[in-house]
Amino acid sequence: MKLSAKAKLLRLEGKSFRDIAKELNIAVSTAHLWSRQVEITKTQKELLKQRSLYALQKSRKNAQKIKKKMYVEEVRKNFNLGIKMIGQKITEREYLLIGASLYWAEGFKRDSCLGFANSDPAMIKMFLYWLREILKIDQTNVRLRVGINMSFKNKIREIENFWSRETGIPMNQFNKPFFQKTLLKRNYTNRGQYYGVLRIRAIGQNKNFRKILGMVQGLKEIGIVK
Repeated sequence: MKLSAKAKLLRLEGKSFRDIAKELNIAVSTAHLWSRQVEITKTQKELLKQRSLYALQKSRKNAQKIKKKMYVEEVRKNFNLGIKMIGQKITEREYLLIGASLYWAEGFKRDSCLGFANSDPAMIKMFLYWLREILKIDQTNVRLRVGINMSFKNKIREIENFWSRETGIPMNQFNKPFFQKTLLKRNYTNRGQYYGVLRIRAIGQNKNFRKILGMVQGLKEIGIVK
């Protein structure tokens, strides 16, 4: 039997032009040319339509999976590149600049009060290290205060204990907590991950406070593009 005749029989069975081409090892255009005159039933047309739609959906899902995989790989690549750019060691001068930059962003600038507030434990630890190792401020002069939303008031002791463990600062150096009465904008699905904002104050540090303001001003000046 000639291939053209086989193509017509396959079309009569409800095969798509692409299926016919694949089975007979011919071009899709050839399969279409040989069997396009063959009439197929309404049911067969509907089945072909459904198959085509399913194939399209499957193709889109596969494309989305590939795109997502490429995106994840790109994110991981750039994340690891960022780690390498920082390197393995930070010099004392770099710590000085890091601390000054943190203070510029989150530090207290008024009332001659050396202070800092943030909710990131890693940033809090970095700032305390800066106070201790760069500014040589004794940890006994540090006071902490937790600020949390009123809806977490019954967890205040647990939250304070968390910050005490993270900072290594005993509870007797914590001031009375502050409770915010406004509603939380963020929805914490895991309420155990909410620790509020920690405010750090270093008492009796008027001279260091002025030095820090000078550091911030220095950063501003060297950062100006002329």
